[in-house]
Amino acid sequence: WDDHYDSLGGGENGVHEGTIWSAIKSNPNMSNFAKLIEGCDYVDRLNGSQVFTVFVPTNDDFSAAEADALIAEYKAQAEKVLPENNTVVKEFIQNHMALYNHSFTNMRTDTMVLMNGKYAIVNPDTTINGVKMTNINQLYSNGVLFTMDKKLAFEPIVFEAFRKDQDYDSIYSFLYNSHYYYKVFQPEQSVA
Repeated sequence: WDDHYDSLGGGENGVHEGTIWSAIKSNPNMSNFAKLIEGCDYVDRLNGSQVFTVFVPTNDDFSAAEADALIAEYKAQAEKVLPENNTVVKEFIQNHMALYNHSFTNMRTDTMVLMNGKYAIVNPDTTINGVKMTNINQLYSNGVLFTMDKKLAFEPIVFEAFRKDQDYDSIYSFLYNSHYYYKVFQPEQSVA
């Protein structure tokens, strides 16, 4: 095990100093992801004691313009929805994170649940959902950091797909109508 952890770099037992956030913030090739995390008020989570596994796309595939667009979308939704329902958080940030420590080996295929509830498949060829991991199993005080050569694609369920596709706006309006669901799914109250 010492050989395994020593091969990952870092200090004692392969653990790097600092948090996942400090590693992301200090890496110039992750600056666009760091910008997004700051712009979407997610720093405290990655800098705290909760343990995460984070898959960071590098600046080669995730541009500053993309980060700015996501931050603008996050802020546009911030006044209308709860932070946990913000699509930028659910479909991008949480699509690149999982709770707890997950480290992987090239000896087997693993699955895990990302923070947004989507399943991810990690293959022995060091890919997750088909995206190559360029730097794996980097241990920090609050989790494990992976570097990706591309962004992880968000795979919507049918309900989410209706919200994204303008051709289904009438179905979207029906499914997302809170007044309809309020009336249908609330138990009737008896008048005494």
